[in-house]
Amino acid sequence: MVIGLTGGIGCGKSTAAACFAELGFVVIDADQLARQVLESHVCVSRLRERWGAACLDAQGVPDRKWIAAKVFADPVERAFLESITHPEVARRRASAVADRSRHHVVEIPLLFEKNLAAEFDAVVCVSSSEPVRFLRLERRGLSPAAAQARMDSQDPLAEKVKKSDYVLFNDGDLDFLDAQVAALVDRL
Repeated sequence: MVIGLTGGIGCGKSTAAACFAELGFVVIDADQLARQVLESHVCVSRLRERWGAACLDAQGVPDRKWIAAKVFADPVERAFLESITHPEVARRRASAVADRSRHHVVEIPLLFEKNLAAEFDAVVCVSSSEPVRFLRLERRGLSPAAAQARMDSQDPLAEKVKKSDYVLFNDGDLDFLDAQVAALVDRL
């Protein structure tokens, strides 16, 4: 089984993925794959061509904060970045789930935005209330304005919930989330 795990920023997708891992699922993090692709020689060359050395840190590695500010402020620049990263991320994701002898959960924040639901046996959305999301994002160092900009760059959480096969509610403690994941795995 391959489960697509999605939800809004600050909802706790990574925490839910860790709960699945405890139950024996292989976890694939699309954001981690994207980081690997972003740091590849081919991608670094393309970024430098378009944005110059300003997009790289002192070690010549893409400066993710600089890039995030650029692409979240300009849909054209975000489309450019996605055009050079998403095809390779998709290839790596497909390779990661090729071994069907194990269950997989693939954490993909933009699962619905990128029309990827058909790739999965089931789609699970992690949902949290807006105040909880803002609190979590503030703890990560995002200002309320930056958090809102990231939320606005994704489909509304209510839409993700509607489109998903299953929903995990993550406003409680870790034990509550663990229990929901275990019940869902038993059901599946």
